[in-house]
Amino acid sequence: MADAPTLRVFFALWPNADIAARLHAIAQQQHTQLSGRVSRLDTLHATLVFIGNVAPERLPDLLAAAEAVEAPAFQLVLDQAGCWRHNHIAYLGAKQVPTALQRLQLALAERVRAAGFTIETRAYFPHVTLLRKAACGEMIFADPETENPALNPVIWPVRDFVLVKSSMGANGSRYEPIGRWPLQ
Repeated sequence: MADAPTLRVFFALWPNADIAARLHAIAQQQHTQLSGRVSRLDTLHATLVFIGNVAPERLPDLLAAAEAVEAPAFQLVLDQAGCWRHNHIAYLGAKQVPTALQRLQLALAERVRAAGFTIETRAYFPHVTLLRKAACGEMIFADPETENPALNPVIWPVRDFVLVKSSMGANGSRYEPIGRWPLQ
């Protein structure tokens, strides 16, 4: 008997076109130093809650969980460039995580768990992946987990969050937002 089809999904912050373009430009700049594979413009995001594979008939449960979340809009300042050596990911993160983002992430995680889904349990660190397969050992600042002083911060006005479906294609992962919820 073949495995039942599943959808690979996660909740995320999805940038508007201007913010995505700025993030992509930074990724291209980082690429000159770290090589690797630049994240495509249409895949840039900051994950809120990663769920993984779910049966299609469980999708309404995720939509209802998201609908029950109430959170204010906020501003996310991405001002910390880094590179994780263990998985060769270059990223842009936030030195200061807004309280509204922390509360949104926790509320969403709680609703998803209450709906019967298992999610990642590691500490939440909001970031946007800029490069994969990056040469993290080549970073010019001493500690790859610290701020890159040459970076101009990206100020991202966050007004909503999305549920994203991920699928693999010939050109890597393809991300498609399948639900969107405004923040107050």
